[in-house]
Order: sequence, then C-alpha cells, then structure tokens
Amino acid sequence: MNLRRRYWVIAASAMFSVAALSSCKDYSPDLPLPDKYTKTLFVSSNNQIVYAIDPISSEKKWKFSVEGEVHATPVLHGNTLWVGTTSGKLYQIDKQFGKEIKQLTLGGPIVGTPYVYNGRLLLVPAGNTLYALDLNDISTVVWSYTAGGALETSPTAFRVKIDGVTSPAIFVADAGNNVAALNDGGGTLWTFTPPEAGAFYSSPCVVNDEYLYAGNDNGRMYAVNTNDGSLKWSFPTAGQVRSSPIHIGGNVLFGSNDRNFYSVDSASGMLRWKVATADAIQSSPAVFNQNVYFGSYDRNLYCVDIIDGTVKWKMLTSALIKSSPLLYNGEVYFGGYDKNLYRLDAMDGSQKYIFNVNGQMATSPIIDSVGGAAVPSISGNYRY
Repeated sequence: MNLRRRYWVIAASAMFSVAALSSCKDYSPDLPLPDKYTKTLFVSSNNQIVYAIDPISSEKKWKFSVEGEVHATPVLHGNTLWVGTTSGKLYQIDKQFGKEIKQLTLGGPIVGTPYVYNGRLLLVPAGNTLYALDLNDISTVVWSYTAGGALETSPTAFRVKIDGVTSPAIFVADAGNNVAALNDGGGTLWTFTPPEAGAFYSSPCVVNDEYLYAGNDNGRMYAVNTNDGSLKWSFPTAGQVRSSPIHIGGNVLFGSNDRNFYSVDSASGMLRWKVATADAIQSSPAVFNQNVYFGSYDRNLYCVDIIDGTVKWKMLTSALIKSSPLLYNGEVYFGGYDKNLYRLDAMDGSQKYIFNVNGQMATSPIIDSVGGAAVPSISGNYRY
C-alpha cells in the first residue's frame, strides 16, 4: 500500500470510530424548545438530574444537572421551579426552558420540601432553623425561626383564631418532639410537646381552622388544636410514623413502620380500618374518587377503598416505594427505588408508561397543568 493510500485509510477509520463512539452517547437532539408552554411533569432523584417531561407521552422536554441528590420534592411558583439538594444548593430554574436563573448555597442539605407562602420561600437547610427567603431575591433572609430540634419535615400554612381574631400561621414539626405555630414574621404563637418522648419526622397536615395532624417516631399520630396547641387525641401504632398524614371526609390517613396503613376518625381518634402490608410505609397517601393511594417498602403501590379499607388493586415494582404518589386527571404517578417513574390508570392500576430516571426516587413528581399545579401531599399545600 502506498503512503497516500495508507493515510486515507487511517483517516477514514478514525472518522468511522468517532461516529461509532458518538452514536453510543445519550445526546439530546439539538432542536429548539417550542415557544408554547404545555403541561409538564417534573421529576428528580439521587442521580443529580431534574427532568421535565410530557405527562402523557413521557417525551423529554429538558434535563438539568444539579449538585447533590434531590430528596425534597421541587416547588413550582410562577415561571420558576425551585429545587433543593443534599449539597445545600438551592436552584431557581426557568420551568419552560430548563435554564438556571439563580442558585444559592446554604448551610446544609435540603431534605424537607420547601413551601411558598406570602412572597416567601420557606425551607430548612439541615439544622434546626427555618428560613423565609424573599422570592424576588433568594439571597435575602426575611426572617428565621430556630426550632427545639432538627427540622427534616416540610412546613405548611393555614389560619389560626386567637382571641377571636383570625390570622395566617405557619406550622412546623421538629425532631426535638415539638410542633410550633408561627406568625407571619416567624414569631412563636404556641408550641406543642407530646407527653410521650419522641421526635417528629412526619410533616404536619392542616386543612381547617381547628386541627393539625402529625405523626411521631414514638408510634403515635397526634391531633392538635391549631388555635392554642392543646392536644385533642393521640392514636398509637406499633412503629414509627414517618408517613405524613392527610385529612379528608373525617378520615386521617397515614402509614406506619409497623407495616399497616390506617384510617382514624378525625373527631374521636378511633380506628376506622387498617390495611396490612408486608413492610414499612413511609409514603404519604393521596386520594382520588373515594380511593386512597400509597406506596410501601414491600415494593407495591396500593389502591384502597377509603370507606372500608378494601384493597382494590396493588401494583408490584422492583424496589421499595418511599415516594408519595401524585394523582392527576384520573391517573397516578409515582417513583420508586427501582429508578423508574410510573404512570398508571388510577381506577384499575393498568400501566400507561415507565420512564427511567436512572436514580432512586425518595422525592415525588409534580405536574404543572398550565393554570395550576398538581402536587403530592408532602408538599404541604395538597388539595383534594
């Protein structure tokens, strides 16, 4: 072979090798994102990537890399998606194009889902301090509250009535065994500490002007008067309660590490029914069409009749489910430790699609419906 021919063969081989290597990489097509914003599902995991996909087709719109695992469910507000990570980073991301607007480095991991309230972003970067950041400038701390123990739950807000005057309030639960109600400026209105030793890792649920519900590591679910912090009742289970409860139609619904899912009467604190599973339940439930949905460490997602506790169907996955399910338009979305996001028909459990995120999901998906947001119960502003 002459020298010129040898050079041509080597060059051609190099080009084919580069082409072959390139074809093995996961490159997104270099196509412009559409100008019209449509319904979008956002999902994240411990693989340090946030995905935006079409909730019906699962077509990927964009992906955004973050520093650290995502354990806290992201939050939508306006045109922004807020994402906190275990590295202590808080990202402000344009929800349509997946571009970073701003980021802030905080003092520790963000594991509790942030909450948007009254122009503030409420979040806890580890430790025992709740920060209220200005939504227009997240580097500005408007106020802060120091709890009596570590804060790993999500805050929520509603109203209280004190001395006949109704005013807004923020509620937080901490691992020092306290639940507190705060005013608009972070001042303490009241604090509830159970008579039994324990710690709160279950986020509080408040949906009316009278009572708050929160689970405790001592195995109890507590009902607390939101106006003065007095105890109404407590319900015992045989394991830690880290599933955040929901309250609907006189039912307080939650799971326990004793492998049971409970429905407790909100007025009396008496058991209505319970469903046994094969492992711990830390997934927070969601309700649709008189059914309640929750995941278990036994790898199943359950659909249970809210009236009598009959299991209507369950769907087996390949790993534990800690993620709280999301119900939207008659379908249920949830993620698992098998690294998959599932979309199922809510009535019969039939599978619509599986979207692999290549990461274990402790967090939950959310959907921007363009005009509103569908969020899981762990987000603190869950509505039925």
